[in-house]
Amino acid sequence: MSEPCLELVVFKIKDAEKARLARRTAQDTVKTYDGFISWTAYEGHEEENLFADVVMWRDLASAKAAAEKVMKDPAFAAIMAEIDGLVSMAHYHADRTVTAAAEAA
Repeated sequence: MSEPCLELVVFKIKDAEKARLARRTAQDTVKTYDGFISWTAYEGHEEENLFADVVMWRDLASAKAAAEKVMKDPAFAAIMAEIDGLVSMAHYHADRTVTAAAEAA
């Protein structure tokens, strides 16, 4: 059985408002990709031109297939045009998960 794959992409953008709107279009499109689970979009607190995307895929094969598809998908052209530099892009598998303890009532 394959395990879920977390894709973490950190990148700099040219214009925050344009990039935000373009990323939302990309998010709406990627929902149809095979193996897609979720995409949480983050923006830097200290650096307004720093974005981070946390995308969950069914498995690494789905993540890699999507990466190929994104490069050709017109729905991603606007966000690609707003990227001013890639800081980091990698795929991860879980080692361990811990959660907050429930507070006593």
